This record gives sequence, structure tokens and C-alpha cells, in this order.
Amino acid sequence: MQTKKLKIELKTKSPFRIGGKRDPFSKADQPIAKIGNKIIVQGTSLKGALRHEIEKYLIENYKDTEWMKPCIPSSSKLISNDEQELINKGKYKGESCSYSRENDYICPVCYFLGAQGLVGYVITPFLNADVVPSDLYSIRVDRAKGIAAKGSNREYQIIPEGIKFEGVMIVLLKDNIKDWELGKPRPLKESTLGDKWLYNSRIKSHDIIQEFIRDRLENIEVLGGLKSSGAGKVKIKTS
Repeated sequence: MQTKKLKIELKTKSPFRIGGKRDPFSKADQPIAKIGNKIIVQGTSLKGALRHEIEKYLIENYKDTEWMKPCIPSSSKLISNDEQELINKGKYKGESCSYSRENDYICPVCYFLGAQGLVGYVITPFLNADVVPSDLYSIRVDRAKGIAAKGSNREYQIIPEGIKFEGVMIVLLKDNIKDWELGKPRPLKESTLGDKWLYNSRIKSHDIIQEFIRDRLENIEVLGGLKSSGAGKVKIKTS
């Protein structure tokens, strides 16, 4: 198996917060996500942001190519009316990609990040930082009295600006057992149409990593919670 490692450095450009499970021994109502004593950005959060950037890139740059349309990562029963309208307008192909769905194709996003019943080419890492979070408070104002509402004072944790998170992303280049190679359609045996977008493609692995992974990661500008309050601005570099 051949892989490529991409070092990811995320630097906070504003106060930053990704929430975690409440610790019964912590005084914070809304703690920061951590593993042990390490403050983290969960792989799922980074993967979700990367997925959004790849989807947006495909819609903006490959809107006239049928096989390049991204899916909406949800079952048809859970797709909202607004999401259905995006499908009707041709922005998305439909519900989440599935390896076992007859005559369906795997969209480029799911090719990299995985579809139902089928792994992808990218392993998204957790990002770690050596930092102590700051404690802040929030209140709700009683609209009638113009003062803090009773019992609304809550404490939450947040990361300051200028903190670096680091991790290593693994990209599969070639799997000789499965006969998979990045940039080429996989020899899938089910009734799926497979990686239709790569049929007759001459794209090289280093080009596909640059276009769909590196550039999209580095295009992520906001991540985490409290974005409407000005938090979550980030700068990502890969090497």
C-alpha cells in the first residue's frame, strides 16, 4: 500500500471554539473538545468542512458536467424541502452515494471521503494543540426589565486567536490488494456505476491531491461554533 502524508497546520485567526462533552468535574457549562488533556479539532469537524469546500468547488466549476455533481450526505427521507430544491435546480445529484444502489454513481466528494458501504481515499486526522482554554460568560437579557435574565449566566470555554493546531492527513495513493489507485476508477463489482467521473480521465495523483484536497483544505476560512459572534476564523496550511 502506498500513501502520502499531508501535514496540516490550522491557526486560529479569531477566538475559536469546538464544543465537547461536558465533564461532571468541570465548572464550565460548555467545555472545549479534548482528549485527555489535549485540546483538539475533531476529525469529523475537519472532514465536514473539507466536504463543504469540495462540494462548493464542484458546483462552481463543474456545473455542466453531470458526473461531477456532489451528493447531499443524507438519506432521501431526511432531505429537507430546501435541499430538495437544490437537487431540482441541478446543484446536487440527490441523496448520499451508496455502493449498493443500482445504477448510481459515486460522486467526487464520496470518492475521496467515503460513501455508504465504501471507504474513500482520505483519512481525516484529529488536530491537536498545547493550549489552556479561556473561560467566558454569556447571559440573556430580560427584554422587559433590560437586565440579565435570572439563571441565564452560563460559562463556556474558548480558544484565543493565534493558536496552532497540527495533525497529519493520510491519502491513499495505491492499494495493490484492492487494485485501487488514486485518480483512476475503482474496479467495483456491484451494480453501481462506480467512479463515473474518472472514466477516460488522465488526471495524475499529485494533480488530484492539489486540486481537491490541498487547495480545498486551504480554502477553509471558518470552523467550529459561535461563528455568528465572530469566532471560528482560521487559516490552514498543508505541507
